[in-house]
Amino acid sequence: MRLIRDRAIILRAVPFEDRHRVVTALTESHGRISALARNCVQSRRFGGALELFTASEWDFSHRSDGAELFSLQEAKAVRTHEGIRTQFGLMAMASLLSELMLRVAPEREACLDLFKLHANALAALEEMQDRDLPPLSFLNGYMAKLLQWSGNQPRLQQCLECSRTLQSIWGEERQRSARLTVVVQEAGWICEECRKASLIHIKSRSEHQGVDISEVGADAMADFFMSLVTPIRQVASTAHASSESHAELFQALEALMVYHVPGFDRVPLNSLKFLGLESSWRPPEGPRR
Repeated sequence: MRLIRDRAIILRAVPFEDRHRVVTALTESHGRISALARNCVQSRRFGGALELFTASEWDFSHRSDGAELFSLQEAKAVRTHEGIRTQFGLMAMASLLSELMLRVAPEREACLDLFKLHANALAALEEMQDRDLPPLSFLNGYMAKLLQWSGNQPRLQQCLECSRTLQSIWGEERQRSARLTVVVQEAGWICEECRKASLIHIKSRSEHQGVDISEVGADAMADFFMSLVTPIRQVASTAHASSESHAELFQALEALMVYHVPGFDRVPLNSLKFLGLESSWRPPEGPRR
């Protein structure tokens, strides 16, 4: 039996029968995998390496019975992120990031960029122990990078109608409070002037009666743009928009992921309720891409 060694970050752990646990992790070289850890409940054999958010070194193998689960032979904790567990808000945010990664990370397929993103995001959260709740700009930056990785980030450079650029809007002081309309189906936005001029261009963009749109402040969209080129550990410190603007941006980003990321529209994100966020999720009515 050939052992596979890889670094893993725990995304989910579910009890199985009396003494076992099924653990799902994001690995450095094998993407998202699930493994059966036998006799790990009330045992010191894994030394806390199977706790949520923990980064550890795994030795695992294919099970002899041909099951889809791997068999976890040994796990040694590298970084437990114990500081995240000191505050409820940090735990809620880390749980939400894990939920997002469970939906986006490919199964058994290397995704080093996602592994680095999640590892750095957890490290950033641990550094926020002096805060009651991580800023929404941090969550939005994480989601922006997930959309970027999946190839579904909004077309930020210009308005879908008049081709006016985001930089030109943000560059005018009087325009910084402008409202941009995100057209979810096209992963793009329309400026305030085009929005005021007519709704025809929005309605005509979809064969469906109800086009999904979200309104976002230009300042929050500028933060989104910057988060794509800013390390996740610096996103919160470089954001300028208010928490209210970022709450609107979150709904737009969630709607984009629901519409464009396969499998994301099955159920709402459970951890949102612990962060006081309102979900834009709704049961799918038509075909998704």
